[in-house]
Amino acid sequence: MQIGDVYIFAGSGIGTGGAVSENRGLLEHISPALMGYLLSFLPQHDPLAESVPGGLLTSELVERLRGDNFCGYALARFSGEERGWLAFYRGRLLEAWRQTTYGHLCGTVAYRALQRELGQGTLSLYRLQPDDLPALVALTQGLSRITAMAANSVVVSDLVDSLVQEQFTGALVLEDGLVGRAWFFARGKRLFGGELPTEFREGHLHLVQAPSKAPPDLLEQARQEDQEQRAIRLSVVWNAAQEVLKEYMGRGAPSALERLRSIHTTDDPASLEKALRRWMSESLEPNAATLFDRLLRPTL
Repeated sequence: MQIGDVYIFAGSGIGTGGAVSENRGLLEHISPALMGYLLSFLPQHDPLAESVPGGLLTSELVERLRGDNFCGYALARFSGEERGWLAFYRGRLLEAWRQTTYGHLCGTVAYRALQRELGQGTLSLYRLQPDDLPALVALTQGLSRITAMAANSVVVSDLVDSLVQEQFTGALVLEDGLVGRAWFFARGKRLFGGELPTEFREGHLHLVQAPSKAPPDLLEQARQEDQEQRAIRLSVVWNAAQEVLKEYMGRGAPSALERLRSIHTTDDPASLEKALRRWMSESLEPNAATLFDRLLRPTL
């Protein structure tokens, strides 16, 4: 069984292969419940914290993990056996995943969801070696090499020999209904112990290869998204203010808008809205502020 060329990201975050942009690991192939089940069996021999209140997952904690070059993962547990997961590689947040009833959340969407919801759950942090992380990230960002192959059709010894020969880095997953088992590899060597059985009698196999490059830092992505959303909202606020000024000041609107822009230089849309609303009520009339709100929120 030929697996193919394998590249993994190095400590610098730069791999030897080309970029992998659309790889989604097992997200298209297994249920969120099974993914959560697999993640709950990751190694837990080097805990930094266990079962602490999930509300401790703050921006400050993540920044501290970044500063400490933390390698490992955070496992979140919610009621109903739902799981969440964060993977850190030398302080960079490479993945966030959140189990839901209807599907997988991943990336910055999952990270924001975990920040919002962890107050109702618990959080555990476990250290891993840097070489362990690419194989784990393969679960959600890897290249799918084998999908839903009948497990009893695979000669295990041949598969293992091929993985060793190719110096494979990634994960082999056995799916058996709502439960399963995962074996992780780095350069053809098994991680975390756990021998493969001599044969598979039932279930389906999935094989996912680690990304060729270290994925982007989700924290940097989240910050960029926040900046973009702030810029969009600020533009909406100023456009609404411009329309109000046109309505109430006519030809004097452009110069009035320029003066307001020079006075109110905040990049916080909420603060800007409040300040402009107050100015309109005091300097124009209360109805101007009402029009301002209607322009900002057309459904009101």
